[in-house]
Amino acid sequence: MYPDADSEQIDFFREHGYLVVKQAIPQADLDELEEHCDVLIAQKHELANDWAWSSDESRENRSFRIVQSSPSKVWADIADQPYRKWLARFSSQLMALDMAFWYDQFLGKPPGHGAATEWHQDEGYWGRNLEDRGITGWIPLQAVDVVNGCMHFIDGGHRLGILPHKLVEGVQSDLLTCEVDETRTVVCPMQRGDVAFHHSKTPHMSTPNSGPAWRKAVTNHLQQRGAGGEGGHYPWRVKVNQRTGERKAVGGMGEENS
Repeated sequence: MYPDADSEQIDFFREHGYLVVKQAIPQADLDELEEHCDVLIAQKHELANDWAWSSDESRENRSFRIVQSSPSKVWADIADQPYRKWLARFSSQLMALDMAFWYDQFLGKPPGHGAATEWHQDEGYWGRNLEDRGITGWIPLQAVDVVNGCMHFIDGGHRLGILPHKLVEGVQSDLLTCEVDETRTVVCPMQRGDVAFHHSKTPHMSTPNSGPAWRKAVTNHLQQRGAGGEGGHYPWRVKVNQRTGERKAVGGMGEENS
């Protein structure tokens, strides 16, 4: 049975900006999710982007250091799955807001080759429209640690406001990064079945995968119901179409929310 958030978990999340929930998702539910994510890996050239697409690689020769896609592309009934409904309920309890599922991403790092996901805040991508109105639930599909790419958070970083971001050097995807006080880093090794939640302002990153197997994870992004999604983007925000290679700057101090 999927748990509810207790008072200690709620207090911890609001103080620290993140929370790891132990053994929240049954293994059978994860097995089904992983089967669909394996399709994304097998068909990555058709169904995925390389979120760490190197600037010295052509589109045809992308090495897919971070396979970025969505299980929603290949699972017609995903919206009805118990874990999705639980994410909305648990997130609402943590945020004290009516949270609704927004979108998900599969992020797969190949063995011995996967890149780091650099320090960033989700609101740095989403823009001002979702200020303090977003949360992410990160689901690993295997045990994770610093060897294969576990999550790292900046303790209490959701109280720091939005940090300046920039594009990652040497990468031609839209990967962003920001500078953080790494003395406040909390490393979060997790077991299969655990879920890590973080506030949309909490700086976070994950390490490269130097392990012997794929590191597979599904990020689930939720927003306050009726918030309207991303908008009011910051000046650093760029979107890259990996089908065409087109780069489009969407940020600007005067942009209206949309």
